Amino acid sequence: MKNKLVILLKKYPFFLFLLPVFFVLHGFTENYDFVPVKDAILLTGVYLASSIFLYLLSWLLYKNWLKAALVSFLPMAFHFFFGSLQDGMRHLFHDSFFSRYIFILPAAFLLFAGLIVVLKKRKRPLHQLACYLNVLFLLLVIMDTVWLTSKTIRYRENNGVPLSNKFIPCNDCAHPDVYIIIADEYAGNHELKNIFHFDDTLFLGQLVQRNFHIIPNSSSNYNFTPYSIASVLNMDYLNPDLSRRPSLLTSAYETIRNNQFLQFLQSQHYRFYNYSFFDFKGQPAHTQETFLPAKTRLITSQTLLSRLNKELRFNLVTRFNSRQEIRRETYANRENNENLFKLTIATAEEKLKSPKFVLTHLMIPHYPYYFDKNGKEFPFEQLTEGNQSNRHNYIEYLQYGNKKLLELADAILKNSSSPPVIILMGDHGFRHFAEPVDTKYYFCNLVSIHLPGKDYSAFTDSLTNVNLLRTVLNTTFGQRLPYLKDTAIIMENP
Repeated sequence: MKNKLVILLKKYPFFLFLLPVFFVLHGFTENYDFVPVKDAILLTGVYLASSIFLYLLSWLLYKNWLKAALVSFLPMAFHFFFGSLQDGMRHLFHDSFFSRYIFILPAAFLLFAGLIVVLKKRKRPLHQLACYLNVLFLLLVIMDTVWLTSKTIRYRENNGVPLSNKFIPCNDCAHPDVYIIIADEYAGNHELKNIFHFDDTLFLGQLVQRNFHIIPNSSSNYNFTPYSIASVLNMDYLNPDLSRRPSLLTSAYETIRNNQFLQFLQSQHYRFYNYSFFDFKGQPAHTQETFLPAKTRLITSQTLLSRLNKELRFNLVTRFNSRQEIRRETYANRENNENLFKLTIATAEEKLKSPKFVLTHLMIPHYPYYFDKNGKEFPFEQLTEGNQSNRHNYIEYLQYGNKKLLELADAILKNSSSPPVIILMGDHGFRHFAEPVDTKYYFCNLVSIHLPGKDYSAFTDSLTNVNLLRTVLNTTFGQRLPYLKDTAIIMENP
């Protein structure tokens, strides 16, 4: 039996097909309960089909299955692990010529071409190498299977755990509809005055007329959206241990998906509407997907094609003047904003017996800056990459956004059967500065709150995002949550 197994491992190139299985299984396990099983299976199928195609193509050259498998295996492995290779080169050579695409891709091509020639001339069999690769990837798949099993068991043990005991019952309190409207990168008036020389007092005054309370010196706790939204909804800071698995970015996504604020409202029988860029159970993000589901990006983000798409695609599209593709990407946020405005207003108009929780995330006044304050479109040339730091257009688009946000607030107030909770806020401040500025401005954001009881005594003038919903729950839902120390944490671009 043992001899037969050894013969099989030496004779057949299982490693070529175990490679994509391992890659997807490892990514799925690392991001457990975030990538759906059907999406992971589809991704595995795509990679297996690609491996088979290369395998058959290579066989036409060699007429030898092991040689064909090895020639197919190496480019697939290069694709899967390109991100780690490139990051290692960047660290080793400090972002010099040897860590750039112009060196790595031609060098890899020459190595693969040399391998094809060497294997073509080689007469000796490759049984030992095939056995080694087969055993290696079998062990890797088994190890990840054990890891996945342990994660599944822990998840099932923890699933359905009662709401955190830091919450107290709220059976007799009012249950108003709750709207959280995120205006992405909406800077606070302190930043607007000091950096942009623009006073947003007119807009803030119009909010006050609608019984909103303004936090004059509010700030976020993180300078990038995923981390900031996670801290807002979970009412806590993220685990700072970057060495643990999953990564902090993945942890932020998981925190958003399983946040404490949503859990509390659902325990109060709220119906949830997700009009954001993040996934929740049964409530996928409102994003356009390719033929591969968007959630598989957590697995594929470091592959060669993903890196090329993220770092080179726009430059190549621009260089070759693919105007249709450039326009599609440039106006995607505008179309998405219009759709989310309509969805939010339509939801406000729904008459339900159960209370509603609506999370709307608008890319306003986030770049691209589509309109001036009067609703006139800026030229297409001012929307393309490199115009993020255009302060004039940012302020113009912010003023346009003010009108849209007031329209949205009016629609919610008009259609609510009882006074709702409305939180209109920026996730962080403006960050695209052409010159160095004090990093405190990265966090300076808009925060305004509308509460049915109009009791804003607990909202301090310098409230930070991590304590915002704690204050809302304490004020409106009878909770006694302690407040956390206000801290600003600078993160790298995710």
